[in-house]
Amino acid sequence: MKSKEWSVYFSKGSRGPSDIIAIKNDVIWLVQIKSSTRIPKIRGCEIHNLIKMSNKINNSFPILSLISPKLDCNANANSILFGNYSLNFYLLPDWKSVTFEL
Repeated sequence: MKSKEWSVYFSKGSRGPSDIIAIKNDVIWLVQIKSSTRIPKIRGCEIHNLIKMSNKINNSFPILSLISPKLDCNANANSILFGNYSLNFYLLPDWKSVTFEL
């Protein structure tokens, strides 16, 4: 994201709803990151807390980032591939695939 001119701030210890806060052009992304060597898992309360946090901050969006093994098929046109893994961003609560290029 930094290479695309986002200001990126990391949450210490990753204890809150958002692991990363990213800002560009007055748009704020509150990003929760989930990764796994299989299928990433997220609890419903984590989604709820991220959305709740976003509702309190003007012009912010709750984003879920999933890092998982790359599939043989391209299941998502917005996937960012690196090595044997893919990175995807989803706007919650609709699970709409998004790209971080504004």
